[in-house]
Formats: sequence, C-alpha cells, structure tokens
Amino acid sequence: MKSPSNEQVYAALGTSRQSLSQYLRRRADYQDGVYSAEAMLLTHRADHGGLGLEKAYYMIQPEGLGRDAFIREMTLLGHSLERKRSYVRTTKSGGLRYPNLVKLLTIIGLNRVWQSDTTYYRLEDKYYYLTFIIDVYSRLIVGYSVSDNLRARANIEALKMALRLRRGMDLSELIFHSDGGSQYRSNDFIEVLRSRGISSSMCITALDNAYAEKLNDVIKNEYLEHWPIRDYRALRRYVKRAVENYNKVRHHSQLPLRIAPLGFECYLEESKGQRPPSLLIRDGEAKELEYQPMAAQNLTYPSSGAFDGTSQILPAFVKLGLPKEDGQLALSF
Repeated sequence: MKSPSNEQVYAALGTSRQSLSQYLRRRADYQDGVYSAEAMLLTHRADHGGLGLEKAYYMIQPEGLGRDAFIREMTLLGHSLERKRSYVRTTKSGGLRYPNLVKLLTIIGLNRVWQSDTTYYRLEDKYYYLTFIIDVYSRLIVGYSVSDNLRARANIEALKMALRLRRGMDLSELIFHSDGGSQYRSNDFIEVLRSRGISSSMCITALDNAYAEKLNDVIKNEYLEHWPIRDYRALRRYVKRAVENYNKVRHHSQLPLRIAPLGFECYLEESKGQRPPSLLIRDGEAKELEYQPMAAQNLTYPSSGAFDGTSQILPAFVKLGLPKEDGQLALSF
C-alpha cells in the first residue's frame, strides 16, 4: 500500500506545510519568550527574593506574554511562592490610647498620614525587632530601625530618621498612626511628635494599621527570608538593602503608573500645579463601629492633657466622627 504524501497528510489535517512551519516558528518564539522571562524573573529575585509573579510581570513586562500566560508559565516552571505566615506579638497595647483619626479619611498629598508598626525577626533562638514608618500616600518608607529590644528608643530612632528625610517639608497636617503599643505612647516618643506639631492616632485592631502591617510582611517575606542573614550585623545591613529596593525598585500596583514609591514622589514633584490623586484610607476590614473616637476612646479633643502635659494636636481638617466622603480614588490599599 502506497504511503500518503505529506501534502495528503496536511490536507487530511486541514492544514498546510506553510501553516505548520509558521506554527512551529511561533511556538519556538513563544518558548524563547518564556525562557527569557524566566531569566529576568530570576534576576529580579536576586534582589527581591519574595517577588510574587503578578508583581514580577508588571516589573518585567515580558514581550509576547500576557499577565495570565506569564503567571501560568512561571508556575509550571516551579517559580510560584509559598507565603509564610506567622505572628508574634511585638507591642503591648493598653492604658490610654489616642483616637483613630485616619480611618475613612481622604488625603491628598505627602505627609498627611504616616503609619508605623514593629515586627520581629528571628535568628536561631534570638528575636530582633524591626520598626518601619511609611508615608501612606506614596508608600515610601521614610524611617526604620533595627533593634535587639522593644524599648521606645528604637521607635524614636526611626521617627527621627523620618523627620530628617522630610526636613524642610510642611508637617503641620501630619498624623502619626500606629497601634496602641507602649513604645508609641511613651513620653519621649510623644514629645518628639509634639515638638514638630504632629498629632497621634491609634487603632484597636491590626486591620486598621494595614499599610504598616502589609509593609512588615513584604520586607520579611519578599526580602529578608531569601537572604543569608546569620547575625545582627548582617540583619541591619540587609534591612537597609531591603528598604532601598522597596523604595526605589519594587513596583506598587496601587500607585499610578505602577511605579516604585520614590518614583511616585518624583512624579508628584514634577506634576506640581496639578491636583494629585486622592486616597481614602480604608485600611482593613475592622467593623465601622470602631470609628467612634469620642465614644469608644478615652481621650478628649482638642487640647487634651495627655502624658504629663504633652497636648495632642488636632489637624484642622480632621472632624471626629465625621469621616470624609469617598473622592475619585486613584489609590487604594
């Protein structure tokens, strides 16, 4: 029996030699694109060890691969990440607490709300503590500290770093938001805030300090967990590296143009004269009942005598119990 010719086979399959050749060439180009994207992913992960695939896609922007295809192919190649989740309490809340001034507050511009939190980092059997301060509007880490204890001195160090970075900028409308940890309620810490005209805000649940909580997760699980940190000295060095990568390189999907925080601040500087996008601080999913500062909290405003005569400063644009309406949001958590 005579074997069918190639043309007959192609005809039976409803294709042609040319179509098959074009398909194989497209497939080869696609595979080349996948391997090229994989190489770029691995290059980025050298500095951003916990970089997720979706965020990596927008940083790499691989030619010929859409977002879903990139995630699918990188997952098949074994590059998906398993996120570690654990929790150790690092701040002790209790006693006097400032009202939550930021929940459902709409802000426009830098230095309106800074959020802060302290998290732990374990090396063998010893715990160290990392404190970060983030400008919620741009997501820039403006201050941080690494310490081997939970005394307020480390938080003050991070705060003073932030004040140095923002030297010469208007901080008259700034609210410093944190949990109710004793470090943030210490006389010395409050005194530094008040000396610069900065007011305090505190949450009851971690969900309402969500920007700072998310930052802790990113620094630990996208960076530090992937680097060879063996001692306290190395931890300090790698935290500095992580902060620089986060501020200068890591793209933020919720920022306009999906750029890094420092790039966004440069964008704001270049766009002076234009109305910046507004941000409604939703934070987490804590019940709306919490936003009743006059009823639920135990300090009155304005000019409350708090902590040995250091008075709270209430920004003029904050109206307790009257959260501002949602504007045209270009930013969200």
